[in-house]
Amino acid sequence: MLLGIVLHAAITYMERPMDGLLWPLGNQPTHVSFDVLFWWIHGWRIPLFFVMAGFFAAMLARRRGPAGFLKHRVDRILKPVIVASFTLLPIMYYLWGWGWLLEGRATGEEVWQFDFEDPGIEEHFIGPAHLWFLNYLIVFSLVYWAILKLRTSKPTGDEPTLGPVRAWCFISAFRPVVFAIPTALFLLADPGFYLGYHHVIPLSIEQWGYEAAQIAYQGVFFVTGVYLFRLHREMDAMKKYAWVYLGLAQVVFVVGGMMISTLVADPYADSTEPAYRIGIAVSIALFCWLMIWGLTGIGLTLLAKPRSVVRWLSDSAYWVYLVHLPVVALMMIVMKDWPIGPWLKFLIIVGVASVLTLVSYQQLVRYTAIGRWLNGPRTRPATQTDS
Repeated sequence: MLLGIVLHAAITYMERPMDGLLWPLGNQPTHVSFDVLFWWIHGWRIPLFFVMAGFFAAMLARRRGPAGFLKHRVDRILKPVIVASFTLLPIMYYLWGWGWLLEGRATGEEVWQFDFEDPGIEEHFIGPAHLWFLNYLIVFSLVYWAILKLRTSKPTGDEPTLGPVRAWCFISAFRPVVFAIPTALFLLADPGFYLGYHHVIPLSIEQWGYEAAQIAYQGVFFVTGVYLFRLHREMDAMKKYAWVYLGLAQVVFVVGGMMISTLVADPYADSTEPAYRIGIAVSIALFCWLMIWGLTGIGLTLLAKPRSVVRWLSDSAYWVYLVHLPVVALMMIVMKDWPIGPWLKFLIIVGVASVLTLVSYQQLVRYTAIGRWLNGPRTRPATQTDS
């Protein structure tokens, strides 16, 4: 989740921000390197999250059963989303409003009355902000719980292994290609699944349809994670070719980026040739899955032994994800007119936001009721005293 800080800090200084993404500031010094950084992280970060979410959902359901799984999801996801929606989202709205006031995009009255003349604001200001993929995870969890409840057979003991064809899909050296196929089909139908941000509260049938399509697109990754859990005894096979996949991913990103750049300004342009759009969809999907399987393999290698620092960072990630965006927004607004370059502003935002969120986790969250709520109880290490 620390990459979320990097991703969101980069947006302000991009030359061509993501379509549909409403941001508090524009008209800042820009550099194309922030575009490259943003699209590179965006290409695999959320998909990898959903693969991991599916894996741990299956693990949790296996250990606790459907009822325990649902209770855990309600306690750890639904309740935090509800609280954050009534605390963090209002704070973010007024931070965004402050930025719009400073740029002359809105008046104080418009911000106060939630009614804007600027169509770019009016169409996008009501939405879940960065909580959108927790909302999706709630949907996936409910569907998965319903499937568990409706299963006619109630397996006991170990989770059954996958059949030979499905197992081959996960273990074969060609697994990035295999899993890229359904992703590419979604992107061929609408490249906006990758190139655009349109997570607003649906108010029409068309918007509901598009929201359902986005959920289905991200659901592919969640389902992959669920099935991946059935191969948890064969994880050593996932380590193969990890560095090869990462190297190929960078090649695909560079080649695909040359084509994608033509659509960034207009993700829904109809003028491109079908073969060109196929190339764009395939390159985005292949880059995504090469990164997922490459990082999965490297993670399994590096994290084979428990590491306290990694565990601590993993525990802090949920808190950092929830609270980092208001900090990032406040920093970028405060530094709006500072006479320094975009890279220096970016590094200051990343540094300050990382320190504040991590320190606040350790001091205010980890061993408190909030920490127990988000991650379960954690025992404070005993202090050493002289005897």
